[in-house]
Amino acid sequence: MLTTFEDSPAFSSPIATAATGGVPEIKPVPKKEAGRVLSPLNVWLPAGLTLAPIPIGLAGAIAGLVLAANLYSRIPALAGACAIAGLAWGATWVFALVAFQHFLASRYLRWVARRTFAGRADLLVRPDDAEADFVDVMTRGHWEAAMLEPATDTGFLKIDHSRRELLLEGDNKRYRIPFSAVSTCEVEEFALGAEKWEADLHFMTVLSFETANGPRELPLSGKHLEFKPRRAAQRRAQANELCGRILMALNA
Repeated sequence: MLTTFEDSPAFSSPIATAATGGVPEIKPVPKKEAGRVLSPLNVWLPAGLTLAPIPIGLAGAIAGLVLAANLYSRIPALAGACAIAGLAWGATWVFALVAFQHFLASRYLRWVARRTFAGRADLLVRPDDAEADFVDVMTRGHWEAAMLEPATDTGFLKIDHSRRELLLEGDNKRYRIPFSAVSTCEVEEFALGAEKWEADLHFMTVLSFETANGPRELPLSGKHLEFKPRRAAQRRAQANELCGRILMALNA
């Protein structure tokens, strides 16, 4: 089920659109430079990094239990220690899978994006810009879908205070959105399609803006880049923080 997150009025209040102002520009990245980050290889490799704790933890747990079984008749105390160590190893990797599920994958994709974008011409956002956020663009139709890679684009977002623009250098598209064109910035939540009980929620920072062809939205999702556990509460805080920074810039 899709809902709008409204813990604070600041995250759901519309922003007045100026009567005059620049028109947003959404341009495809030149074909020879596009699609290199979210290539098939770079979809499967992060998936492998995400699921790596499963075989690592399972192998260690089985090895500990097998060793314990072989030692039990000769050295019971050591056998018990091996069994405990094997189970502890498995539990540690289960925790890593749950709390750090996308950390390595996110770091890998950012590394690929930085290397790939650095060679581009006409960059809107430099990949080494300290003020840029590495984000996913995820269209609404992918929010609840069970997909290997639900992001439709990924890249670097910058709030350009001096030019009063939001800039996104993506793997497939480039966005230049004047502050005056933005109508709302909200945080919305959803659960993956298989999670009917909504046990693990995800959060999107949804930017709505006016174009020459009518209203559009840009749903953004932050990546897991810090070596800290990240579950629903942390994803929620990250989405709120990004939305808050955008609103502050728009209202400055």
